[in-house]
Amino acid sequence: MPTLLLVVFINFAGIGALIPVLPYTVIETLGLSATVMTLLLASFAMAMFLSNPLLGRLSDHIGRRPVLIASLFVNALAHLWFAFSDNIIQMFAARILAGLAAGNTGVIQAIIADRVASAERARYMGLFGAAIGTGFVAGPALGGLLSGVGSGPLHQAPFLLAAGFSFLALALSIRIEESAAHRQMTPSAKQPLGVRLASIMHSPLALFALAFFCLNLSFAQVEASFVLLLRDYLDFDARQTGWLFTYIGVCIILVQGGLINTAVRRFGEVGTVGFGASLLVIGQILTVIMAVGLLVGNDYPLVQMLIVTTAVCFGFGFSNPALSAAASNAAGKTTMGGALGMVQGFGALGQVGGLVLAGPLYHLGGAHYSFGFGAAITLILLVVACYLRQQCQPKPSLG
Repeated sequence: MPTLLLVVFINFAGIGALIPVLPYTVIETLGLSATVMTLLLASFAMAMFLSNPLLGRLSDHIGRRPVLIASLFVNALAHLWFAFSDNIIQMFAARILAGLAAGNTGVIQAIIADRVASAERARYMGLFGAAIGTGFVAGPALGGLLSGVGSGPLHQAPFLLAAGFSFLALALSIRIEESAAHRQMTPSAKQPLGVRLASIMHSPLALFALAFFCLNLSFAQVEASFVLLLRDYLDFDARQTGWLFTYIGVCIILVQGGLINTAVRRFGEVGTVGFGASLLVIGQILTVIMAVGLLVGNDYPLVQMLIVTTAVCFGFGFSNPALSAAASNAAGKTTMGGALGMVQGFGALGQVGGLVLAGPLYHLGGAHYSFGFGAAITLILLVVACYLRQQCQPKPSLG
């Protein structure tokens, strides 16, 4: 398990290195609109949506390890391609390829679920999230510092760094032992994709799929608009943006590396989803109030930004791993990878929809439109979490 978590950390450090530079590359270097930038982000998420269930099902069939190794190799090649791209068409193609490889998230979570007892899954999903968060501490800071380094364009050095991290993660993943090598696929796992999708929508996993969709649809507004908010509200450049994303990574580590265990013990997995969603919607509403100039403390905009950022990050940090743990417990053991991949795929679909909408919403009036829309979706997530909590409560005995 430590090696797997190290692989996750290194891989997401590479992904995190791209966050501060990607919007500036599209908007300032290429001179394109925020809508094009959000569509570039959405192309990655759409490819991830398509590959997540496919890679999960493939890992049920041939094993987790070969799927993980192959996806990391493709990811490294995609980063290299983008590093040497000089037009938006090549950039779209490279990000789509990277998104197809990033569908390995469900495979990694399936490895954790394979090896960990159900009572411990929330803890290990939290460690998985903490590994991601640790990667996002180092990655954005390095990406911001390397932006514009060398004779190439702004994005080249950070993407070369990301490729190097992917190759390092690939080398380490070779040491990971197979966790599902001797499993036989059940008849349901062999069914066509459409049939399995319909079966999930008529199963207890349907509400989990809806919850993942809402959570990612909402958070995509933050993902797409946060850099624009920093640029418009604080006049941040790529390097300063990288440092603030490092703070975001620290928040994720605090939540998913320890605080989530306390929350799950107190509220349960589904209750923790609701708790996190409450923090998320508070942060989103405060961001809207801040962006229109009505939040207390206008003389200290950086302090305001840190407050709303903390609320948003803590909210997502509690919700996401708790939802993953609850979904893994509800999924069938034999088809764990495929089931989680399908459910996570709905999250990726929500992310696609959110990213596609974020650009036009920003052009309507600014980042507060995107955050306001995200807050409305998070309120729907709270309702879904309430239904899930009722569904997951043990039925009273009739005897």
